[in-house]
Amino acid sequence: MCKPIMILALALGIASCQNSRQGKEIRLDFNKPANTGIIANGVQWSAYPHADTPDAEWGALMTPEKWERVYQRLDFIKPGIIRVMDQAGWRYFKGVDQDGNPLVDFETDEVKALFNVLDYCQKNNIVVIFGEWGAPGFWNEPGNLDRADDPRWIHLITRYLDFLINQKGYTCIRYYNLVNEPNGDWASTNGDWEQWKKGVLMLHDSIRQIGLQEQLTIAGPDAVVSYDNPQSPYTGLQWVDETIAQLDPVIGAYDVHAYPDGEFVRSGQFGQYYGEISQKVKTTGKKLILGELGLKYSGELYHKNRALAEADPNASEDDSNMFVYDFFYGLDVADALIQAMNNGLEGAIAWDLDDAMHTQGDTGEKTKLKRWGMWNSLGTELCNNPDDENLRPWFYTWSLLCRFFPSGMNLATPEVPADSPLRVVCGFQDDRVSIALLNNSDQPQEIFLNGIGMPKVKNWNEYRYFDGERAVDANGFPVPAKTTAGKLNGKSFDVPARSLLLLTNLD
Repeated sequence: MCKPIMILALALGIASCQNSRQGKEIRLDFNKPANTGIIANGVQWSAYPHADTPDAEWGALMTPEKWERVYQRLDFIKPGIIRVMDQAGWRYFKGVDQDGNPLVDFETDEVKALFNVLDYCQKNNIVVIFGEWGAPGFWNEPGNLDRADDPRWIHLITRYLDFLINQKGYTCIRYYNLVNEPNGDWASTNGDWEQWKKGVLMLHDSIRQIGLQEQLTIAGPDAVVSYDNPQSPYTGLQWVDETIAQLDPVIGAYDVHAYPDGEFVRSGQFGQYYGEISQKVKTTGKKLILGELGLKYSGELYHKNRALAEADPNASEDDSNMFVYDFFYGLDVADALIQAMNNGLEGAIAWDLDDAMHTQGDTGEKTKLKRWGMWNSLGTELCNNPDDENLRPWFYTWSLLCRFFPSGMNLATPEVPADSPLRVVCGFQDDRVSIALLNNSDQPQEIFLNGIGMPKVKNWNEYRYFDGERAVDANGFPVPAKTTAGKLNGKSFDVPARSLLLLTNLD
């Protein structure tokens, strides 16, 4: 009887071992990076034009204490890039004289309020994409400066850049956007390619004239590539093609905007779509950035979002994403970012940081807040709701993917089984490694990691964005759920349905 029992025990042991290893193997090839020296990820951050000074629509509601809390939260996010879009009339443009020549004042309280943003970026070595939303005349500012190729506006921009960079020393400003989303019918250019192209060439020459060509370049086309304006000679995608064909010598980095449907992201098509754009840009030897990234939803979720916005007395019904309060948005936006990183994009900028920055049309109506932020700094003052100032779920995932994938990292090539619902991105630089594992399916997944050429790491911090489990400190910032010692190769990790697991040895 002894021998059969021993054989049975051995068989059971083998079966048990096999059952414990039924998960998917994820291979990470560190010897063949999928991407090198990324710019990194960040946020859209404006200088609170409705609440920055006593003369603003809401008065000086952004007090020093409010600014300090924003800084504290950004300290945790550690963005590698920030997009700062402004408007001439909000800061320095004071109309025109009797001959139509622009009048400027760079010593206004509004310009000094902008320093709150630029000082932070300069101090923390954050790359800034700077720009103005559109031509001043489009915003009903005086002087009829309503075209991107009006030499008066180009001269205004150049004088301002000379002041900010050469005089004030804001060398963090590395790229300039001329007109936000110029292919859109909502833009001051209304899809007029020739107008925008001429303005870009004029601005490039003007930047050279003040000696900033080594410091500052133009980022473009800044188009919403999924939108085709019937007034434009080119589709949204063709704006990229034509920028490459006609303007590449004056473009320092390519950027596009993405507002995909949630299902488009979950299907994996998002990465493929923008990866194809990335391949076009790579022929120029330059980088591609998502200048704005936010998710929208169709079908039942579209109607739900609309109903939630209509029920919120402070939300813009036409331009709010009410799902920023929900767990699933934090997963979906991370899914999009991981796909972008693995498909050749060098960085992505989230729209946006804070509800208190913008209103519909930026008219300053308190009932038209653009609810897209990670929080609302003025929840108490504008909405009589102090809880609205708290961090929202998607802060958790976006901050992890900014903080632990810093500028300069390389991305290992992930090999994921074709039938796996997992998204995987792995960044490394010297002995620093971060691995994000996202399961966007409704079933839990067991995975085994196998790193080829992985740096030796002693300890791994494990961050969990699980439904019902998100470890945070007193400030609401993510903290590790546990620390794992030793090599990752061959170790098993359980990733629950609809969740994100991040492993890193970064501080």
